Amino acid sequence: MKKSYKIASVLSLCFLLILTACGGNKNNSGSQSSPSATPSASGSASPSASASTPAEKVVLKIPHYKAGANVGAKFFLPQIDRFNKKYEGQYEIQIEEVPDDKYRDKIKLLWQQKKLPALVESGDREFIEQLIKNGEIYDLKPWLDTKPDLQKVFIEDSVKFNTQDGHIYTMPLAVTRPTGIYFNKEMFQKAGITKPISQMTFEEFDQACEALKKAGFTPLSLMTGENGWTTMLLGTAFLAGQPGGADVLKDTAITYDYTSPMWVSTFTEIQKWLQKYSSPNAIGAKYADAANAFLNEKAAMIANGPWMVGDFSDTTKAPAGFDQKVGFSLSPGGVGIDNVQGYSWWIPNGLSQGETDAALAFMEFRMTPEELKQWMIAEGGFAPNLPASDEVNSKVSPILGEFNKQSTTDLKVLVKAMQDVWPNQIGQSEFGRYLALLAKGSVTPEQFAKQLTQKAQQFKK
Repeated sequence: MKKSYKIASVLSLCFLLILTACGGNKNNSGSQSSPSATPSASGSASPSASASTPAEKVVLKIPHYKAGANVGAKFFLPQIDRFNKKYEGQYEIQIEEVPDDKYRDKIKLLWQQKKLPALVESGDREFIEQLIKNGEIYDLKPWLDTKPDLQKVFIEDSVKFNTQDGHIYTMPLAVTRPTGIYFNKEMFQKAGITKPISQMTFEEFDQACEALKKAGFTPLSLMTGENGWTTMLLGTAFLAGQPGGADVLKDTAITYDYTSPMWVSTFTEIQKWLQKYSSPNAIGAKYADAANAFLNEKAAMIANGPWMVGDFSDTTKAPAGFDQKVGFSLSPGGVGIDNVQGYSWWIPNGLSQGETDAALAFMEFRMTPEELKQWMIAEGGFAPNLPASDEVNSKVSPILGEFNKQSTTDLKVLVKAMQDVWPNQIGQSEFGRYLALLAKGSVTPEQFAKQLTQKAQQFKK
């Protein structure tokens, strides 16, 4: 009887040990993978995997703002589907929709909870630099060294910015998509405006606004809500033409003082645009309001990027045939706005090998010539080191065709947006908050500059 009891005890203990050994690992990133077989960086299973037991599919659950009604979802979500189809049975990416203005906060919250997803796109500059300092971001350099064809398409300035002490922490860019100005060709014709915007000075641009106003049209679709996006872009183009302005907008350093003449002149111009050439509801208007004003022909111009083009032919957002009325131009002076000196997609440290391999596979997938071409066809832009301009231009819409043409022929200066040289807190909220006061005339441009500077100093380290 005692012997039987001992045998039963031993069997129970063995059974318990087996259960413990077979228990699944739970990764804190919210991704799922099998601990029994880990895919290598090349995508094949490691020698530890049994030939008779296939590796379990690695699933990456990624929060992202390019989902739902976000205009970027039109290309991004099908791209995810293409990736999942290519790696069917091996990798899968699942997207959790997050509102655009909540995405960065969501990533920071997940970081605090030690639950960062396996793939993150961009983020606050200060936040990313802190993670780099903490050693919390995966170094892409050793992997990229094995991908010479991938490196060939990168924009040199982007590689330089992302290289720190011999390490590369976020994926360099291959495509630049300068923002400019979309305009209603019909309104311009009725106002007698024939000179291309990109060839105008800002004095001539103001004259065009006057002509539109006299013809009965609201010239500009501006906003003070959220980050003041469309207003900020137009202000950036003006600043780029001021003495020393382009240098500031090309510098990699954060700017904390906005009291110099070039800044005050820019704020003076912005105040004039808001008070004379925009609709009254620009005060407090969010991006959706500004976009709707242009899409529904209540404003003649809007500053924005190529991702907006799809909305022009979307009859749920604009009247049928509206896309035939829209033209594109770089800003006055041939100014294009795009930040190639910024942080892009990155991978956190501490993932399982399978999750890291899946994330790297997506990094590579989205940078293949086929995907880059599809992206440019869908949303515009050009890749300086990818010889595909003729093929892309033959397939894009007329508006994007004009965008691509001007981006290569009329571009005189390419700069970052003002919000990219400000502390994140200024660019994301404080500028828009003070902008409403400027629009109402509650503060002068000089006072606006001083108040914004005082606020920025609070974030200076």
